[in-house]
Amino acid sequence: MALLVGIGGLVVPASVSPELAVVGCGSVIDPDLSEARSHDDGRPANVPGPGGLGDTNYTRLCDMELEDRRLGSIPLVIVGVLAIGVVVVVGALSRREKSPC
Repeated sequence: MALLVGIGGLVVPASVSPELAVVGCGSVIDPDLSEARSHDDGRPANVPGPGGLGDTNYTRLCDMELEDRRLGSIPLVIVGVLAIGVVVVVGALSRREKSPC
């Protein structure tokens, strides 16, 4: 189960939504920061806008979101692979003990 959740975290697209604007970031495996960069280029820094100052760095927010996903997903994948490895080894050892020589 950990393996499936970890792979899902690596593959499923991430997004950020400050100031009620949802911006896609791509996935951990295939990051796509083009939408975030276009939002950064289109808004001048430190200009008052709805909800406060308009200097939200969408690219940085996407980088942080993808890094958080990476830090959570990769250990889950490793734990899942190790668990499958343990099951295979234990299964092989138990079959070896049961088979006649």
